[in-house]
Amino acid sequence: MNAIVSAFRPSSGLLTAKRTAAELSEPYSTPPIPLFEIAAEQGASIIFADFGQHSSVVAGFCDFENAKIYVNNDDIWPRKMFTAAHELGHWVLHRRLFEEDPQKYAVLPRHQVGKVNSLEQEANAFAAELLVPRKLLEPVKHAGAVQLASIFGVSRQMMEIRLKNV
Repeated sequence: MNAIVSAFRPSSGLLTAKRTAAELSEPYSTPPIPLFEIAAEQGASIIFADFGQHSSVVAGFCDFENAKIYVNNDDIWPRKMFTAAHELGHWVLHRRLFEEDPQKYAVLPRHQVGKVNSLEQEANAFAAELLVPRKLLEPVKHAGAVQLASIFGVSRQMMEIRLKNV
């Protein structure tokens, strides 16, 4: 029975990702969360860039050596914010790992087929909690997803997923 229950518990990495994002968003009492400010406080800068022929394939990546998060400038604003928050998750959560072994960090295509690795899941969980903190969403979670997405500065799709997981 315990094995079955533990299979449905979030991994400690996911819990750490959510807790870290919640700590970073704690000082803010209203959305949207100032992502650029938080990135700067964490020692990274967010840059919107033209990815040229890779624009349709790559949403963003983190340059650990130069403390820069690159985000595809061709994407719509809510997508840019999620990508920036996702890459900030890698910066905050996984930087040491990737600096020690750069081969572990790969720029991945947007739409992966198959299983998403745990580091990507952690960066996604971090981004969701950072952009739409549970403490700010809980009191208003019964409002419509479209309205909430607009208030938090995220996509409707991201908000719908977030609402299911709060």
